[in-house]
Amino acid sequence: MSSRIPIPGADLALEAHFVSDLGCVREINQDVAGIFEGHSNERGCLLVVADGMGGAAAGEVASQMALDEVAEAYFDPDEMDQMAPGALRLALERANAVIFRRSTEEIDLSGMGTTCTAVSVLGRNFFVAQIGDSRAYFLRDGEMEQVTVDHSLAEEMRRRSPDGQSARNVPTNVLTRCLGVSPSVEVDLFERMGALRGGDRLLLCSDGLTNMVERARICEVGSGQDPAAACQQLVAEARDGGGLDNITVLIAEVQVR
Repeated sequence: MSSRIPIPGADLALEAHFVSDLGCVREINQDVAGIFEGHSNERGCLLVVADGMGGAAAGEVASQMALDEVAEAYFDPDEMDQMAPGALRLALERANAVIFRRSTEEIDLSGMGTTCTAVSVLGRNFFVAQIGDSRAYFLRDGEMEQVTVDHSLAEEMRRRSPDGQSARNVPTNVLTRCLGVSPSVEVDLFERMGALRGGDRLLLCSDGLTNMVERARICEVGSGQDPAAACQQLVAEARDGGGLDNITVLIAEVQVR
């Protein structure tokens, strides 16, 4: 899916594209992504990636609920007194409550959860709210910065051990935080004020990409091709690497109008 969205509050636009792929092993795609255009100078544009977990179709339900609830809550006209960063955090908190409540009401959905990484672009600013291990990267001039921090056991072990030895045998898919598994959740929020200029890119992805494709290669492809082609290429390379999980890549390029 592709969209070109004017950025409220700046002479910029986002050229955004995403691809979500089943991969080579899974039977259900529990990843989702969305590109949402705001019509308010207080909210801007919204980019979301979520990676669900749970038996049968429960993960698929959780991720879709996260996508829908975050977008609805973030653009809720009754919450326009909130500044954009706070509204983004509250949107994930609201999604968590809704997913958790449904998981307790329907036995087939018990224990379902999802990651969620949401980016709001407003003027030359961007804000990231995150739960789980789906990531947001910032790309400029051929270099890539990871904005988010994984909420995973592997990441916690890596941070405790400077040489990384203690994290080597830790499964990469064990999360320490996600949406929907408890009544409340702590949402990470990252703010970048005045950070954007023409040519910059934001890349959101599920771990189906980062576990299969090296960081340097993600940067090279993500920086070197147009957003649609880059998404397709990265998904193809994740599949070539084994495609052990669902793969979702969203790239948004900042363009001068």
